Amino acid sequence: MTKTNFKNRVERRSRLLGMLRSEQHWTTSNLREHLNVSQRTLMRELASLKDEGYPIESDRGRGGGVRLAGRWGIERLMLSHKEVIELLLALSIVESLNFPFMTNNLEIIKQKLYQAFPENQRSKVSRIRKRIFVSTDVRSAAPYQLSDTHIDISQIICESFLEQRCLNIDYISEDKRCSSRTIESHYLMLAWPVWYIVAWDHLRNSPRIFRIDRIKNAEVASKRFKLRPELIANDPYANYFSSI
Repeated sequence: MTKTNFKNRVERRSRLLGMLRSEQHWTTSNLREHLNVSQRTLMRELASLKDEGYPIESDRGRGGGVRLAGRWGIERLMLSHKEVIELLLALSIVESLNFPFMTNNLEIIKQKLYQAFPENQRSKVSRIRKRIFVSTDVRSAAPYQLSDTHIDISQIICESFLEQRCLNIDYISEDKRCSSRTIESHYLMLAWPVWYIVAWDHLRNSPRIFRIDRIKNAEVASKRFKLRPELIANDPYANYFSSI
């Protein structure tokens, strides 16, 4: 009986969303009639959809109705988790630069974007957001040239980071020495314009921070790793960064 009720509710919600998308305006009486539900049930379903981020608007008074706002189309984009994170990160970078214009609504935009995704995706996105940090004290860093090779390497690092797979790298230290290492890409940090990986270094068997522009070669390994929250908790530099 419980499974039947759940299935009926899922079907009813799907029909409700389909109706709201198909017409500019619906009265609650028309919605109740088509769905064969009570006013209370309809209001509960509409409230639930609003809580999940659907931009449902309603008009009060006689002749009032319900509709999806014209900005509901984000769902049609069908963004992957990687694309969601890249978009959220881009917004966070702009926000962190403290421009005096065009930044007032960025936090609201981020929250709307986050709420636009189904509940099962939000938890995954939320976990990844907590692993990306942007400096709260933006300072000029040593300039570096981002080549096509570095762009390709960045994509490999991103794959390792999102899938929690170990990363084999060739790294050039500040004193120009090269070493081959296997690292776990636990956190990403941005101190504009330089990106860093907070990682567990298998060579040193300890935490290390690597500048991404000093990584010359990278390859995703098959071995997965579990997150180590203590890497950030014990990092004195973490106080200068905030998660996106």
